[in-house]
Amino acid sequence: MGNQSRKTSKTSLEAIEAIRDLEGATLSEIADHTDVPVSTLHTHLQTLREMEYVIRDDGTYRLGMKLFHLGERARWRDERYHIVKEHAWNLSNRVGEEVSFAIRENDRMVILLDETTVPSEDGFQVGRYFDLHSSACGKATLAKLSESWVDDYVDRHGLPAYTDTTITDREALHDELETIRNRGYAVNEQEELEGLRAVALAIEDPDGGVFGTLDISGPPYRLPEADVVAERLRSAVTEIETALEDYTRS
Repeated sequence: MGNQSRKTSKTSLEAIEAIRDLEGATLSEIADHTDVPVSTLHTHLQTLREMEYVIRDDGTYRLGMKLFHLGERARWRDERYHIVKEHAWNLSNRVGEEVSFAIRENDRMVILLDETTVPSEDGFQVGRYFDLHSSACGKATLAKLSESWVDDYVDRHGLPAYTDTTITDREALHDELETIRNRGYAVNEQEELEGLRAVALAIEDPDGGVFGTLDISGPPYRLPEADVVAERLRSAVTEIETALEDYTRS
């Protein structure tokens, strides 16, 4: 019974992810995407509609806004994220660039806050996932973890290449992480996305762990030298860490 329940839940979640990947799809399109029989899938989609996780519009299934509501609750599950938001917004206004806050979850970095002074781009990266080895926020996090943890991560996921500059060699990754530890910040030189350069610093939790990362990103032609960007980040990270300590004591 337990295995059957897990299989049923897995099928429903696969249907939701298929609708996301296809940006809306018919029953047959979802079946083709998931390799789940139409008859089985229809039952799952009916349940998802009843629970308001998906909607059906002229035969096309789309994600329901209930998922947005749940996502927002997850995004603010830690009240201390509001502390980061205030400082990230202030930093974005000072430097005139995009400032993002990310956390590690399930071996990836996910952006929770994305502050920018350009209204049309407000929060456009929120919810985006980045691999640990190919992003500034990910490498800043890896540099705080043990060498054995990093090796286990590589064993689990490999080092897939996304651009010509992505690190794909284990030893090269370890060398990069040692450099990050020595200089105190991580740089993404268009390693996950062409045209995106970023500098990131880890934010330490009062208990000594990694609370998250703060980064400044933008096109390579516009960002100053990495050490200049890092210095701007460092002042904000220090303020955040102080505020986190105050929150813990309160």
